[in-house]
Amino acid sequence: MEHHSTGDAAEVRLNRLLNLILETAVEALGFSAATVTARHGGDVSTVGATDQRLIGLDDAQYAAGGPCIATLDRSEPVFWEESSAGDERWEHFAETARHLGAKSSLSVHVPTDSPEVAASLNLYARERLALSDRQLRLALSYGEQLAATLQSVDAYKSASMLARNMAEAMRSRAVIEQAKGILMADERIDEDEAFKRLAKLSQTANLKLRDVARRLVDDRTRPVG
Repeated sequence: MEHHSTGDAAEVRLNRLLNLILETAVEALGFSAATVTARHGGDVSTVGATDQRLIGLDDAQYAAGGPCIATLDRSEPVFWEESSAGDERWEHFAETARHLGAKSSLSVHVPTDSPEVAASLNLYARERLALSDRQLRLALSYGEQLAATLQSVDAYKSASMLARNMAEAMRSRAVIEQAKGILMADERIDEDEAFKRLAKLSQTANLKLRDVARRLVDDRTRPVG
């Protein structure tokens, strides 16, 4: 019989609860996707997402600022929408949002009351939204649900390690999705066949699937010259 450590069980439980809250929030608020940003010590990472592709939008904010960073330490929500006037507050975030097809975002503070962990709930839409008071109230309530979830997980005193492990798993899934997309475009094959190709490469090279995917993505994105 396989036994799981307390840490593993807490990670699985937290992941399921986060996903449930995020999926419910997306549906109730009329957005396209949602993520959770967590900061533990000096490390900021995404620990939950309904759409793996938008982890890149979070990463853009971790690198150069954005709504999800702005709400980690403040209670006021930050609503952003695509602007054609060229007066974006966060240029790198805005450029990445355009590339990924996000035209509106709402980030709200997650009140964890923890000295170790700060968090934000980030909602993204593929269209420009007129944010209502009702949507804002609902978003704040989902932020409170996320806070309660983070604080209720067994042995959450190890929150830093838990969030780090989850963030690494998210990044692994994200790079695999990127590699599949490259194969689908290059070879004109469907998603299942792309995954089979990656799995075969993994076996042939005797490397983990995520490492094979990372090599493929790095080769494609490496600057020429």
